[in-house]
Amino acid sequence: VMDERLRSVLFAIVENYIETVEPVGSRTLSKILQLGLSPATIRNVMADLTEQGFLEQPHTSAGRVPTNRAYRVYVEAGGGWSELPEEVRQVVRRTLDESASGLVNLLSTTSRLLAELTQLTGVVASPRVSQTRLRLIEFLRISDTRIYAVLITQSNMVYHKIIEVSEALPQDFLNSVSRYLNERFARKPLDEVRQQVMETLVEGKETYDQLLAHAVRLSKKALDLSDERELFVEGISSIARDFVDVRRISALLEMLERKSELVAHLDAALQPAGVHVSIGMEEAGRSWEGCSLVSAAYSYGDNALGAIGVIGPTRMNYRQIIPIVDYTARMLSQAITAQ
Repeated sequence: VMDERLRSVLFAIVENYIETVEPVGSRTLSKILQLGLSPATIRNVMADLTEQGFLEQPHTSAGRVPTNRAYRVYVEAGGGWSELPEEVRQVVRRTLDESASGLVNLLSTTSRLLAELTQLTGVVASPRVSQTRLRLIEFLRISDTRIYAVLITQSNMVYHKIIEVSEALPQDFLNSVSRYLNERFARKPLDEVRQQVMETLVEGKETYDQLLAHAVRLSKKALDLSDERELFVEGISSIARDFVDVRRISALLEMLERKSELVAHLDAALQPAGVHVSIGMEEAGRSWEGCSLVSAAYSYGDNALGAIGVIGPTRMNYRQIIPIVDYTARMLSQAITAQ
């Protein structure tokens, strides 16, 4: 709990530091704030905030700068972020509308759009396989021992692989297998489909007719999909601009290269719904020191698929970034659902 005077001084320091990237002193605050407080009173308030862990003093004679704890309070208190200007909304809608068809193209376009709108690093994670629903599965005969399996989800992700078989299966029979699986499993989550297929195998495939037996065998192989996620990243050059510490830049670039760590943090935005802000060292390792991730989920209908986000320094302009990420995620969801 923070009284209004402390809150006003703290938020003024946060916003001034975001704008100037310079430590904030009491004289500067006395000019900014309209509270009728003297510089001496403001110095006392700043001392209290420093003692409580909201501010730190880089040098003895310098002003104060916000800590991660200060940014957290600032973000959580900003529930009423301003609406995006209509011209920015139009750019988001037009860019996504003009994107080439297919989910991969939409996700790639979104990461580039986020980077351009924020001048920071835009990141987008592809859907988790378990979160995608089946639209269509097809089997195409290549040779007596090889079948090409194509699986399309309702969000227009396409998975394909070559399946090795021990006996020749005519294309007409494969078409029957595809029809059977599509009628039974269409619109169901892929992890549920895989579970039902495995349960059918356990029950004993020798008890079923030829069609069902082959449907189970082929779908098991087709659904043996990698859980590795694709990560779309744009605006990496902004990291070198926003961070002067070479070691920190190197650590961030390594984290982007590893992908799995960043994808895990993006997934934090899937539950609960809304914008998720990870600040500094709050929820990560050393590679996140000094930077924040603002992320939000995108979905197909009511089904959350993955998340988009923006990476930047902890002093990023949250008032601008949060509405951009929120609106872009909602427009991406609309574009995916409309495909």
